[in-house]
Amino acid sequence: MKKRVLLLGLVVLMVLTGCGTTEKETKTKEKDPDKLVLNIEDKKEDNIQEEQTDMQEQASQPDGQSQAEEANEQQPQKNGHLIAIDAGHQAKGNSEKEPVGPGSSEMKAKVASGTSGKTSGLREYELTLAVSMKLKEELMNRGYDVLMIRETNDVNVSNAERAQIANNANADAFIRVHANGSDSSSANGMMTICQTASNPYNGNLYSQSQALSTDVLDQMVAATGAKRERVWETDTMSGINWAQVPTTIVEMGYMSNPTEDQKMATDEYQWQIVTGIANGVDQYLGIAR
Repeated sequence: MKKRVLLLGLVVLMVLTGCGTTEKETKTKEKDPDKLVLNIEDKKEDNIQEEQTDMQEQASQPDGQSQAEEANEQQPQKNGHLIAIDAGHQAKGNSEKEPVGPGSSEMKAKVASGTSGKTSGLREYELTLAVSMKLKEELMNRGYDVLMIRETNDVNVSNAERAQIANNANADAFIRVHANGSDSSSANGMMTICQTASNPYNGNLYSQSQALSTDVLDQMVAATGAKRERVWETDTMSGINWAQVPTTIVEMGYMSNPTEDQKMATDEYQWQIVTGIANGVDQYLGIAR
């Protein structure tokens, strides 16, 4: 009897244990399919969102064009010419002497102090740098490479050294930006300067420098409406005599003339001057616009 009771108790215990396990497994199985379905649905939604984002990015770039390609298209096309720009004078003149030309016994101050505006009070070295920086921007926008002799006023570079910088770069044109002064306040107008045909240092470049000077002067006058003075041919300028590339000195106007002085101090008139110079360079190099 005791054996039967013991056996019956073992059977009951086994049944109860089996039921517990089956119920636990059933609950787990009931949960897991739901989790699997949810995970699959989440991944589908993520993939759809990624595809929509990719399509939007492609739509914002026509024909699959990259931003880098668009930026390159906006850059001006290079024309293969290098222009050297010399903003005349500097904050402090240098009265030390240097030869007026290669091998010359004649000596001249390395850098003169320049003139100043009788009405505006602007110093010539300040004016020439302001115009030269605008000229750099304009020429680069037209596809030129530009070499600036100076980009600040606090330098000490002689006229011979300035020319040699342009020479070493083998510039296609050397533009030296200056402003004029006179004892007469009524003197006005624009001129350019180049060497003579008999210049002992670079007379072989006369025809090129003369053509550059003429083209720049004519186009400046056309752009500004200023009086045309002349192309002055002289062998007294060390910055020209040391040059072994076509060179012109641009005299933008008279700072001793109240009207021209005030005009040259304005951004608007400076841009007109710059447009004229750039047009003259284009004309000299045969670049059509």
